[in-house]
Amino acid sequence: MLLTTARTAARRAPRRPGFTLLEVLVVVAILVILAGIAVVAVPRYIEDGKRTAAMAGCKNLAMAIEAYMNNPANPGNALPTQLSDLIQPPFGGPSYLRNGEADTIDPWGKPYQIQEAQRSDGTIYPLVTTTAQDGTPISQFGIGPAAQPRF
Repeated sequence: MLLTTARTAARRAPRRPGFTLLEVLVVVAILVILAGIAVVAVPRYIEDGKRTAAMAGCKNLAMAIEAYMNNPANPGNALPTQLSDLIQPPFGGPSYLRNGEADTIDPWGKPYQIQEAQRSDGTIYPLVTTTAQDGTPISQFGIGPAAQPRF
């Protein structure tokens, strides 16, 4: 009897350290689930980042337009007629935009829109707007419904 157990033990190969097929499949399944979540979530975060960048661009342009309007060389404190007036003011002087033409383009590649708006007290201010790819309005005041000023 003793001889038979010794032979059986000798025939069995020593167990090598490593992963079983089942363990590898479980890890692969977990990685596939995580990749699926990332594929769904990442584009949404990228779009949210673009919207925030567009709102920051609107704020920067609004400040540049206000500086343009308050320049003593600007006759009548008029709004710029086009965004390129902020880069090369018709009355002379340096550019109001640090990055030039690049500051006039939103994250989706469209130019920002400027228009003259009026507060309830009669003061005029620049309203800088754009729209996200899905049509959501964006201005220096916010994104979506918050894009409309509340004066």
